[in-house]
Amino acid sequence: MHKIVFLDKSAVAPKIHLPTPDFPHQWVEYDFTESDQLVERAKDATVVVTCGAPVRAAELAQLPQLKMICVAMTGTDHVDVDYCHEHGIQVCNVPAYSPATVAEHALGLLLALRRQILAYHTLLSSNKWYGEGWQTNVFLDYEVNDIHSSRIGIVGTGMIGRAMGRMATGLGMDVVYYNRGKKGSELPLVSFDELLETCDAISLHCPLNSSTRDLFTLTELKRMKKDAVIINAARGGIVNERDLAVALRSGVLAGAALDVVEQDPIQPDEPLLELMELPNFIMTPHVAWSSLQAMQGLMDRAIENLNQWDKGTPTNLV
Repeated sequence: MHKIVFLDKSAVAPKIHLPTPDFPHQWVEYDFTESDQLVERAKDATVVVTCGAPVRAAELAQLPQLKMICVAMTGTDHVDVDYCHEHGIQVCNVPAYSPATVAEHALGLLLALRRQILAYHTLLSSNKWYGEGWQTNVFLDYEVNDIHSSRIGIVGTGMIGRAMGRMATGLGMDVVYYNRGKKGSELPLVSFDELLETCDAISLHCPLNSSTRDLFTLTELKRMKKDAVIINAARGGIVNERDLAVALRSGVLAGAALDVVEQDPIQPDEPLLELMELPNFIMTPHVAWSSLQAMQGLMDRAIENLNQWDKGTPTNLV
């Protein structure tokens, strides 16, 4: 009988129903697991389930009985997948469980920036509505821009990027894509130069890897249109955070909205925290994926991955 240890169940909302695996098993769960707690908690487990709890080589080396790591997320950068491959531990994830919900969040961030929603909400907290006379009306305080007929460049041609493209098209935007690989040849692809120089908004929906890390530094941000905004609901590290802070403070860029940072959870010395008072900067704490509907689908599919693995027909192996 398999022993399954869920390392970080607190990542799942209380309203979510967690299905029971079909096969005989012992189930143990913890709200959260630190790296120095992993070995003790998983020492008898053949399966661990993790949303974001790190599972690294140093700990894996002390868990010789482990056979499967079920990642209840899409991203697997918190798991040492290379070690697992080398030592016969299978790893599965849940790809594309929430393309629409992540795209919706990115679109919401885009609307908030272009329509100055957060800036004007903050303005009203000071009880400012009208000034003295027409010239001081608050609609002159911040530049509001339509997204209809503007151009959005989407970096990444996977399911989330395509979902974002469909939504943007529905709002009347001119949608183009950039992809470093060959995927998406049927889409309106542009070069990186054209992406930077012609888009009113750039939305990132690509993985973080050696070719996308620091894809946007101050050099690239300076090449964007002065009234352009950038949205990152993909992975921290694609945009250089210190360079982004410089770009926003110096007026190189009209605005930025992030749902991800390079070090998650965010650290007290994170340079982006110093930007929170700026009206053209929005940051949310990695919640683009976390609608209740998406979370339920995520857990349903994660447990189904375990069921298929137990049957000898594993799915979604990484």
